[in-house]
Amino acid sequence: MVKYRKLAIILIVLVVIGGIIGFVKGVNAELPPDEDLLTLLQVAALVKTQFVDDISFISMLDSYSQSGTLNGMLEDTLNDKYTYYMTPYEYNEMKIQTQGAYGGIGVIIGLTEDEKVVVVDPFPSSPGYEAGLRPGDEFIYISNKTAKGMTTEEAANLLRGEPDTVVGVVIYRPQTEKEYEVEIIRKTIEMPTVSGEILEDGIGYVRISSFGSRTSAELETQLTELEETGMKGLVLDLRYNPGGLLDAAVDIASMFASSGPVLYVEGRSTARQEIPANQNHEIKNYPVVCLVNNMSASASEILSGFIKDRDLGIVIGQQTFGKGLVQTIYPLFSGGALSLTTQRYLTAGGIAIHGKGVTPDIEELLSEEAERDYVPLNPDRRDEDTQLNRAVTEMKKILDMNLEVQEAA
Repeated sequence: MVKYRKLAIILIVLVVIGGIIGFVKGVNAELPPDEDLLTLLQVAALVKTQFVDDISFISMLDSYSQSGTLNGMLEDTLNDKYTYYMTPYEYNEMKIQTQGAYGGIGVIIGLTEDEKVVVVDPFPSSPGYEAGLRPGDEFIYISNKTAKGMTTEEAANLLRGEPDTVVGVVIYRPQTEKEYEVEIIRKTIEMPTVSGEILEDGIGYVRISSFGSRTSAELETQLTELEETGMKGLVLDLRYNPGGLLDAAVDIASMFASSGPVLYVEGRSTARQEIPANQNHEIKNYPVVCLVNNMSASASEILSGFIKDRDLGIVIGQQTFGKGLVQTIYPLFSGGALSLTTQRYLTAGGIAIHGKGVTPDIEELLSEEAERDYVPLNPDRRDEDTQLNRAVTEMKKILDMNLEVQEAA
């Protein structure tokens, strides 16, 4: 009896697999080279077993039959813009970006609340800057593809490419209310993610533009330089920072605490798990004021939430973006990869921020003009940056208070 039962199970499995193969071939007889049957089944299996919510395998295949593409299937089935398929080329470009050097136009891009892909910060002397791109410019077309509905990853993949190749873009500039068509020659871009200086009275200022594999080391170097010039307190600017690598955020948080939670993660079938600070750094004991705005997302929210929840500093600015999902990158047999939402995260205080954001300790808004013109990214207009000015004011209060305590002692 047991033998016949096993045989029946094997036959059922073979029938199901045969049905799936026939179903897929019938729907799409000529699959793209990197979207073959094996890739489809591998992607569907990963989503079925690893996605943060339970998803029907059959519903994915049914969706594929309607859309005919992996990303169409993922979009229709999951309704999660952070889960998407990358071709081998796109996957390679993503790896290059996180390593800090790539072929591209040298601009940081972001996504506005109304899901427009915009220029956040063009690197000085970069191809994008030399071609005229400025903070706040909205992408209308990239390589003849509409930017409407694109994620920042999709837009970045189109903007990056081999050095000395040309990418065409159409941008809209709100300040002039005009569209501009621009051709930009890509170059090899060294992408620093940390910059800093001493502002006044021993107040250091450090901006982190994104979280890459080299960001922690860059920050360590920058802080050491500022400490050697007499820094007494740190203003840490995470505005317009779209996030990046989770490990980088955890490592940077560990510069300010050697133990305790940096964040918590929750998966579909796993209990809440603490991600603790590591002990890889000498702890920075000076006061910290952290700046955020509505374009501070993901890893930026992990770090700012950590600073706030652990009472390690003051957070000033606007409510952050609200991306509380963790993506895992799965390499595929085809050479491409799947970016898959596998966990939700909570801040160090156990607060869920997805769709909500981190609430600053002190709300400070920019003027409408300053926000439109991305003034915080323009050192020549720093006097209009009310958020930074407020951060300096609060830091002076903290330093004066610490001095009074020392004198009393």
